[in-house]
Amino acid sequence: RTNIDIAEKHLGGRFGFYRPPGGFFLWLDVGNGIEATKKLWTEAAIRVLPGEYLSVTDETGFNPGAQYIRVALVFDSEMMEEALSRMANVL
Repeated sequence: RTNIDIAEKHLGGRFGFYRPPGGFFLWLDVGNGIEATKKLWTEAAIRVLPGEYLSVTDETGFNPGAQYIRVALVFDSEMMEEALSRMANVL
């Protein structure tokens, strides 16, 4: 809960953020998950996973995860505070 609180502080009202009922992942709508992933890695030293890598492209070429990134809230609260602050500033 602490890390979700931190995420809400930095990302609430942006990227389709909502408090999940459980778990430790966020799915954020960033428009282009692959580009956002590259930007976060190069400009903020943050690793996330493009949603496109976790979903299946259908026969028309549509991938429902393409506009998302998946963020794992798995570190201690101090590190999450720093990383989510940087994420909010870069995106």
